[in-house]
Amino acid sequence: MASDEDKIAVGYPAGPGYPIAFSVVYPERLSRLKGAQRAAGALITWIVSAGLGYVSAVFSIGLPFPFGPWLIIGFPIACGVISVPIFLALRIRAKGLARFQAEDGPALERYAEYAIASASYALFLTDDSPRQAIGESVRLEVRRGGSFGWLRAAITPLLLVPHILLLAVFAFVFTAVVPVCAVWAIAFQRYPRWLFGFTVGYLRWIARALGYWISLTDRYPPFSFGEQV
Repeated sequence: MASDEDKIAVGYPAGPGYPIAFSVVYPERLSRLKGAQRAAGALITWIVSAGLGYVSAVFSIGLPFPFGPWLIIGFPIACGVISVPIFLALRIRAKGLARFQAEDGPALERYAEYAIASASYALFLTDDSPRQAIGESVRLEVRRGGSFGWLRAAITPLLLVPHILLLAVFAFVFTAVVPVCAVWAIAFQRYPRWLFGFTVGYLRWIARALGYWISLTDRYPPFSFGEQV
Protein backbone atom coordinates (compact mmCIF):
# COMPACT_ATOMS: atom_id res chain seq x y z
CA MET A 1 0.00 0.00 0.00
CA ALA A 2 1.49 3.33 -1.06
CA SER A 3 1.56 6.15 1.45
CA ASP A 4 -0.13 9.49 0.79
CA GLU A 5 3.28 11.04 0.14
CA ASP A 6 3.93 8.49 -2.61
CA LYS A 7 0.75 9.29 -4.50
CA ILE A 8 1.31 11.77 -7.28
CA ALA A 9 -1.81 13.37 -8.75
CA VAL A 10 -1.54 15.50 -11.85
CA GLY A 11 -3.79 18.49 -12.52
CA TYR A 12 -6.75 18.07 -10.15
CA PRO A 13 -9.08 19.82 -9.43
CA ALA A 14 -10.22 22.24 -12.15
CA GLY A 15 -9.20 25.70 -11.07
CA PRO A 16 -9.63 29.13 -12.62
CA GLY A 17 -7.78 28.06 -15.76
CA TYR A 18 -9.10 25.55 -18.28
CA PRO A 19 -12.45 24.16 -17.04
CA ILE A 20 -11.54 20.48 -17.55
CA ALA A 21 -8.90 18.86 -15.31
CA PHE A 22 -7.56 15.34 -15.33
CA SER A 23 -5.25 13.47 -12.96
CA VAL A 24 -3.97 9.99 -12.22
CA VAL A 25 -2.41 8.83 -8.96
CA TYR A 26 0.97 7.27 -9.67
CA PRO A 27 0.82 3.56 -8.74
CA GLU A 28 3.82 2.50 -6.68
CA ARG A 29 3.06 -1.17 -7.33
CA LEU A 30 1.16 -2.85 -10.17
CA SER A 31 -0.19 -6.38 -10.30
CA ARG A 32 1.69 -8.73 -12.62
CA LEU A 33 -1.44 -10.86 -13.10
CA LYS A 34 -3.64 -7.90 -14.09
CA GLY A 35 -0.89 -6.59 -16.34
CA ALA A 36 -0.58 -9.94 -18.11
CA GLN A 37 -4.36 -10.12 -18.53
CA ARG A 38 -4.49 -6.65 -20.07
CA ALA A 39 -1.57 -7.41 -22.37
CA ALA A 40 -3.22 -10.63 -23.55
CA GLY A 41 -6.53 -8.86 -24.09
CA ALA A 42 -4.88 -6.10 -26.11
CA LEU A 43 -3.02 -8.64 -28.24
CA ILE A 44 -6.15 -10.67 -28.93
CA THR A 45 -8.12 -7.53 -29.78
CA TRP A 46 -5.46 -6.42 -32.25
CA ILE A 47 -5.18 -9.86 -33.89
CA VAL A 48 -8.96 -10.13 -34.34
CA SER A 49 -9.35 -6.59 -35.72
CA ALA A 50 -6.32 -7.06 -37.96
CA GLY A 51 -7.69 -10.31 -39.37
CA LEU A 52 -11.19 -8.98 -39.98
CA GLY A 53 -9.87 -5.71 -41.35
CA TYR A 54 -7.45 -7.44 -43.68
CA VAL A 55 -10.08 -9.76 -45.13
CA SER A 56 -12.71 -7.03 -45.57
CA ALA A 57 -10.24 -4.55 -47.06
CA VAL A 58 -8.73 -7.00 -49.52
CA PHE A 59 -12.09 -8.26 -50.76
CA SER A 60 -13.78 -4.85 -50.94
CA ILE A 61 -11.18 -2.34 -52.07
CA GLY A 62 -7.97 -4.33 -52.39
CA LEU A 63 -6.04 -2.66 -49.56
CA PRO A 64 -3.57 -5.01 -47.88
CA PHE A 65 -2.39 -5.12 -44.26
CA PRO A 66 -1.83 -2.86 -42.28
CA PHE A 67 -4.64 -0.71 -43.70
CA GLY A 68 -7.31 -3.30 -42.90
CA PRO A 69 -7.36 -2.90 -39.09
CA TRP A 70 -7.51 0.87 -39.31
CA LEU A 71 -10.46 0.67 -41.71
CA ILE A 72 -12.54 -1.68 -39.58
CA ILE A 73 -11.82 0.29 -36.40
CA GLY A 74 -11.64 3.78 -37.85
CA PHE A 75 -14.86 3.85 -39.87
CA PRO A 76 -17.27 3.38 -36.90
CA ILE A 77 -15.23 5.88 -34.87
CA ALA A 78 -15.45 8.47 -37.66
CA CYS A 79 -19.23 7.98 -37.87
CA GLY A 80 -19.53 8.49 -34.12
CA VAL A 81 -17.33 11.58 -34.12
CA ILE A 82 -19.70 13.22 -36.62
CA SER A 83 -23.09 11.92 -35.48
CA VAL A 84 -22.87 12.46 -31.70
CA PRO A 85 -22.38 16.27 -31.89
CA ILE A 86 -25.30 16.51 -34.33
CA PHE A 87 -27.54 14.65 -31.89
CA LEU A 88 -26.38 16.89 -29.03
CA ALA A 89 -26.96 19.97 -31.18
CA LEU A 90 -30.59 18.91 -31.63
CA ARG A 91 -30.88 18.57 -27.84
CA ILE A 92 -29.42 22.06 -27.37
CA ARG A 93 -31.79 23.49 -29.95
CA ALA A 94 -34.77 21.95 -28.17
CA LYS A 95 -33.74 22.82 -24.60
CA GLY A 96 -31.33 25.72 -24.77
CA LEU A 97 -27.70 25.44 -23.66
CA ALA A 98 -28.21 26.10 -19.94
CA ARG A 99 -30.94 23.50 -19.56
CA PHE A 100 -29.04 21.00 -21.74
CA GLN A 101 -25.92 21.27 -19.60
CA ALA A 102 -27.94 21.05 -16.37
CA GLU A 103 -30.02 18.04 -17.43
CA ASP A 104 -27.78 16.16 -19.86
CA GLY A 105 -24.43 17.33 -18.51
CA PRO A 106 -24.15 14.88 -15.56
CA ALA A 107 -24.74 11.85 -17.80
CA LEU A 108 -22.24 13.14 -20.37
CA GLU A 109 -19.69 13.70 -17.64
CA ARG A 110 -20.14 10.13 -16.41
CA TYR A 111 -19.59 8.92 -19.97
CA ALA A 112 -16.41 11.00 -20.25
CA GLU A 113 -15.17 9.78 -16.86
CA TYR A 114 -15.70 6.14 -17.78
CA ALA A 115 -14.05 6.58 -21.18
CA ILE A 116 -10.96 8.23 -19.68
CA ALA A 117 -10.78 5.75 -16.79
CA SER A 118 -10.98 2.88 -19.31
CA ALA A 119 -8.14 4.40 -21.32
CA SER A 120 -6.08 4.81 -18.13
CA TYR A 121 -6.60 1.15 -17.32
CA ALA A 122 -5.78 0.02 -20.87
CA LEU A 123 -2.58 2.10 -20.86
CA PHE A 124 -1.42 0.51 -17.56
CA LEU A 125 -1.67 3.77 -15.60
CA THR A 126 -3.72 2.04 -12.91
CA ASP A 127 -4.69 -1.44 -11.77
CA ASP A 128 -8.16 -0.25 -10.76
CA SER A 129 -11.04 -1.17 -13.03
CA PRO A 130 -12.71 1.87 -14.65
CA ARG A 131 -15.57 1.89 -12.12
CA GLN A 132 -13.17 1.60 -9.19
CA ALA A 133 -10.78 4.20 -10.56
CA ILE A 134 -13.29 7.03 -11.11
CA GLY A 135 -12.88 9.63 -8.38
CA GLU A 136 -10.04 7.68 -6.75
CA SER A 137 -6.92 6.84 -8.75
CA VAL A 138 -8.33 8.56 -11.85
CA ARG A 139 -10.07 11.92 -11.57
CA LEU A 140 -11.78 14.05 -14.15
CA GLU A 141 -13.38 17.36 -13.17
CA VAL A 142 -15.51 19.44 -15.52
CA ARG A 143 -16.75 22.96 -14.92
CA ARG A 144 -19.70 23.22 -17.30
CA GLY A 145 -20.49 26.52 -18.97
CA GLY A 146 -20.20 28.65 -22.04
CA SER A 147 -22.26 30.67 -24.45
CA PHE A 148 -22.92 29.07 -27.81
CA GLY A 149 -25.79 27.78 -29.89
CA TRP A 150 -26.80 24.52 -31.47
CA LEU A 151 -25.03 25.29 -34.75
CA ARG A 152 -21.61 25.52 -33.11
CA ALA A 153 -22.31 22.24 -31.31
CA ALA A 154 -23.14 20.58 -34.64
CA ILE A 155 -19.90 21.67 -36.34
CA THR A 156 -17.68 20.74 -33.39
CA PRO A 157 -16.01 17.87 -35.35
CA LEU A 158 -14.82 20.38 -37.95
CA LEU A 159 -13.46 22.69 -35.26
CA LEU A 160 -11.60 19.79 -33.64
CA VAL A 161 -9.93 18.54 -36.83
CA PRO A 162 -6.47 19.89 -35.84
CA HIS A 163 -6.72 18.11 -32.49
CA ILE A 164 -7.98 14.89 -34.08
CA LEU A 165 -5.03 14.84 -36.49
CA LEU A 166 -2.44 15.53 -33.80
CA LEU A 167 -3.93 13.03 -31.35
CA ALA A 168 -3.95 10.44 -34.15
CA VAL A 169 -0.22 11.01 -34.65
CA PHE A 170 0.37 10.45 -30.94
CA ALA A 171 -1.81 7.34 -31.13
CA PHE A 172 0.75 5.89 -33.54
CA VAL A 173 3.45 6.72 -30.99
CA PHE A 174 1.53 4.72 -28.41
CA THR A 175 1.68 1.62 -30.60
CA ALA A 176 5.34 1.57 -29.53
CA VAL A 177 4.87 2.98 -26.03
CA VAL A 178 2.19 0.56 -24.81
CA PRO A 179 4.21 -2.65 -25.38
CA VAL A 180 7.14 -1.09 -23.49
CA CYS A 181 4.85 -0.12 -20.61
CA ALA A 182 3.25 -3.57 -20.58
CA VAL A 183 6.59 -5.37 -20.35
CA TRP A 184 7.84 -2.88 -17.74
CA ALA A 185 4.69 -3.22 -15.63
CA ILE A 186 4.77 -7.01 -15.72
CA ALA A 187 8.52 -7.27 -15.09
CA PHE A 188 8.97 -4.52 -12.47
CA GLN A 189 5.37 -4.08 -11.22
CA ARG A 190 5.59 -0.33 -11.80
CA TYR A 191 4.80 2.13 -14.56
CA PRO A 192 7.98 3.80 -15.89
CA ARG A 193 8.03 7.26 -14.32
CA TRP A 194 9.72 8.75 -17.36
CA LEU A 195 6.61 7.86 -19.42
CA PHE A 196 3.96 8.53 -16.79
CA GLY A 197 3.74 12.29 -17.30
CA PHE A 198 3.63 11.92 -21.08
CA THR A 199 0.81 9.38 -20.94
CA VAL A 200 -1.23 11.38 -18.43
CA GLY A 201 -0.72 14.50 -20.55
CA TYR A 202 -1.92 12.67 -23.64
CA LEU A 203 -5.11 11.59 -21.86
CA ARG A 204 -5.56 15.11 -20.45
CA TRP A 205 -5.50 16.47 -23.99
CA ILE A 206 -8.09 13.86 -25.03
CA ALA A 207 -10.27 14.71 -22.01
CA ARG A 208 -10.30 18.41 -22.90
CA ALA A 209 -11.13 17.67 -26.53
CA LEU A 210 -13.83 15.25 -25.38
CA GLY A 211 -15.46 17.85 -23.10
CA TYR A 212 -15.52 20.35 -25.96
CA TRP A 213 -16.85 17.73 -28.38
CA ILE A 214 -19.85 16.91 -26.17
CA SER A 215 -20.62 20.60 -25.55
CA LEU A 216 -19.79 20.78 -21.85
CA THR A 217 -17.68 23.90 -22.37
CA ASP A 218 -17.08 26.55 -25.00
CA ARG A 219 -13.37 26.84 -24.17
CA TYR A 220 -11.38 25.55 -27.13
CA PRO A 221 -8.89 22.85 -26.06
CA PRO A 222 -5.28 23.98 -25.80
CA PHE A 223 -2.62 22.25 -27.86
CA SER A 224 -0.85 21.16 -24.72
CA PHE A 225 -0.09 18.14 -22.53
CA GLY A 226 0.42 20.37 -19.52
CA GLU A 227 -1.76 21.02 -16.53
CA GLN A 228 -1.41 24.80 -16.62
CA VAL A 229 -2.84 26.54 -19.69
